[in-house]
Amino acid sequence: MYLHRLCDWMAAILRVFAWIAFAALITTVSLQVLARNILHEPMIWTGDVAQLLFTWLIFLGAGAGLRSGSHYTVDLLPMDKPLVKAFTGWTGLIGGVLVALIMLIHGWELAVIRSAAPIQTVGISRFWMYLPIPLCGAVMLLFLAEIAKDLIIRRDA
Repeated sequence: MYLHRLCDWMAAILRVFAWIAFAALITTVSLQVLARNILHEPMIWTGDVAQLLFTWLIFLGAGAGLRSGSHYTVDLLPMDKPLVKAFTGWTGLIGGVLVALIMLIHGWELAVIRSAAPIQTVGISRFWMYLPIPLCGAVMLLFLAEIAKDLIIRRDA
């Protein structure tokens, strides 16, 4: 019950963040196009800010997509059979946990390694460009815990 509420809360935060970040991305790219094509005075910082926002949107969106079931699936096996459904559910869960752990652990290492280099035009550390990778791993682990709980409850029912 508490895990489900926590996941609802996290998904709501991710949705709000996505809307704000997407609006900022559209604004930044529009400024870039306006400055370059109409004002003939390029704003060099807009490309880096757009890339930063896009990175955050992609990785945190991937975590949110896990919860909402938005990722692609391919049905090759007869999912109407309970044993097959349980097998694919647990196999997907284990694979998801492995991917999430890789993103969390190695994403954090990458963010720390890249933190020494600045994003020149914005004046911030590249750490902020790579931070969404481990955050995505953490969000995915949270949502995968909810999926595991649902798989366990479904097995007991």
